[in-house]
Amino acid sequence: MEISIVIPAYNEARRIVRTLKKVTDFFDKSKKEYEIIVVSDGSTDKTCEIAQNFPSKRIRVICIKDNFGKGFGVNQGVFAAQGEEILFIDADSSTPIEQFDDLNEFASESEVVIGSRYLKKSKIKLKQPLIRILGSRIGNLLIQAMILPGFPDTQCGFKLFKAPVAREIFSRQTIWRWGFDMEILFVAKKLGYKIKQVPVSWYNDERTKVQPVKTFIATLSELIKIKGNALRGVYDSSGKLGDSPD
Repeated sequence: MEISIVIPAYNEARRIVRTLKKVTDFFDKSKKEYEIIVVSDGSTDKTCEIAQNFPSKRIRVICIKDNFGKGFGVNQGVFAAQGEEILFIDADSSTPIEQFDDLNEFASESEVVIGSRYLKKSKIKLKQPLIRILGSRIGNLLIQAMILPGFPDTQCGFKLFKAPVAREIFSRQTIWRWGFDMEILFVAKKLGYKIKQVPVSWYNDERTKVQPVKTFIATLSELIKIKGNALRGVYDSSGKLGDSPD
């Protein structure tokens, strides 16, 4: 298996078919050996059923009864993956799957390659509401100041890992919701892995479930937790693989 694509999903019944079609069409044409792992994190709609009925043998669906967070869904997908590389993407396809090629171009020289919406050549095709833009910018300034200088975008849901590296990083994960992206990048950097940032196109989906104020407060508290974890040496040794949150 060359590549595993992990798609965390929470109540994505209306969008998951479109995303699965885009991903399967792209990788079928690429001739790569691939699998898609959809992780439904406590969905209360028909996300699981719809994904399971999608007409492709390349798809595996993990249905988690309770909702623990996007980061938990990605974690479970990483440890279920069989590919040599692991790409995780958002269920709304905000970044076109075709940009996998742009990331994969650097995979031979960097263990972690991430899409970024805020580099010179990045393109945001449909802008977010002003309050989300302000929250995102202020949040990133704090992230850069506290743990990840030089990373203007830690939250873009389009990241590629070498599989052994992903498992090592995610075994140290303690954040299960919105702040997990910055935690895994911080851990990757702490472990000495090379992280390549690649400009991507990004389309804001007006049906997004993100609540700007609530998300900002939650992410800030998680940022403080990451900083505290680092000071206490939490990331110096891995935990049990795939540990569930409390």
